[in-house]
Amino acid sequence: MSIFLPAMMIFRLTLLCGLLWAGVVQAEVPAVPDPGAWSALPADRREAQAHELRQKLKAATPEERREFRARLRERLSSLPPEQRREMSERLREDWKSMSETERERLRAERRAYIQSLSPDERRALLRERREMLERMTPEERRRLKRELER
Repeated sequence: MSIFLPAMMIFRLTLLCGLLWAGVVQAEVPAVPDPGAWSALPADRREAQAHELRQKLKAATPEERREFRARLRERLSSLPPEQRREMSERLREDWKSMSETERERLRAERRAYIQSLSPDERRALLRERREMLERMTPEERRRLKRELER
């Protein structure tokens, strides 16, 4: 099996879960949701839960958000490749079924979230993305780029 599929799936799930990171009202960091159960939710329920999680994460410290992201990556990485592939497919189909307006709204939320982070957090996210991309072959990077442009 190509490293592309797991890396791409983790990247996509992390990217989509990034929408989950964009907020916080409570001081305590929420538990990382079960990725399988979360990805199986209908899109509207998943978005509602993502909004709730963003609200909780918004009040977290940069260190707490880093810990949350690390736990999320660990949880995603521990899933069997087939389960990650199935989750990725479900999320990809949901993304494709969205209107361009809805996709742009989600992209704008992601951009706003990233801008709300401290400079150190933005650099850490960029570093994580670069490391993931460096582990991919040139073909895998091209395929990922095509997928993300859709």
